[in-house]
Amino acid sequence: MNTTPSYDLIVVGAGPAGLTAATEAARAGLKVLCLDKLAPGGQLINLGELHDADEAENGPDVAARLTDDAAVAGVEIGFGEVAGLSAGDAWTVETADGEKHTGRAIVIATGLNKGTLGLPNEAEYEGRGISHCAHCDGPLYAGLPVVIAGADGWAEIEARELAGLAGKITVIDATAGQGSSDAGRVMGRIVGLEGSDGLQSVTVETSDGRRTIPANAVFVYVGESPAAEFVPDSLARDAAGHIVADAEGRTSAPTVFAVGDVRAGSRRYLADAIADGQRAAHAVVAALKKN
Repeated sequence: MNTTPSYDLIVVGAGPAGLTAATEAARAGLKVLCLDKLAPGGQLINLGELHDADEAENGPDVAARLTDDAAVAGVEIGFGEVAGLSAGDAWTVETADGEKHTGRAIVIATGLNKGTLGLPNEAEYEGRGISHCAHCDGPLYAGLPVVIAGADGWAEIEARELAGLAGKITVIDATAGQGSSDAGRVMGRIVGLEGSDGLQSVTVETSDGRRTIPANAVFVYVGESPAAEFVPDSLARDAAGHIVADAEGRTSAPTVFAVGDVRAGSRRYLADAIADGQRAAHAVVAALKKN
């Protein structure tokens, strides 16, 4: 017996891409649920000034604006960690708490899991030197030496955030060159964490050998993975686990779309995430009109 789906569209993830997709779809007349395991806004909540925004805005302000836009458009915002996605007469989204929601179409906008250095003693320093948020934890290290592990857009944003807080900032970049390109950047990878009372230094392996760098904190922006553990194996992925989708967010499964950082080939910029959400919403509306 067929049942009527509860929603036209379910968006999994309430970051900038997900909120934008939900808002645009609701404005087009669709009944939309946007689910997130935490507060709406995604990584925006953890960012200070956004250097790639059109105006001088900070992350929480943009998150609040996007959330307000979604609410005004009629988006229902729910909370729960999605544990499963299955196909049938409609798509069924199941949360870790056992709640089930059905929708005619799905947008996956779950972003990335936190990065990891891949070191055996890394967990010992979580909250005692290992951080993933300069805006949140930067003030704890005022005047102290810190390290940023990573070289992409987010790492650069976090370096700017820390510039007015921390003492010496060293960026550990494993993506290019050899040796050290300047006083604040070391080409290599972190292979050791040291300190008996919180983090005190890191060991970095470079082409010239190993060196110790004083650091009371490491802000980790490497080793991130797509947050798509709940996605069926039938959905096409790239080698790193990102969901393969075209420019409009269409995946290998009919009426399933992927936007933002979870999508293969995405760039980690606010404007790109918002554009992703807009394009996917228009594609969702067009797809559902055919059904």
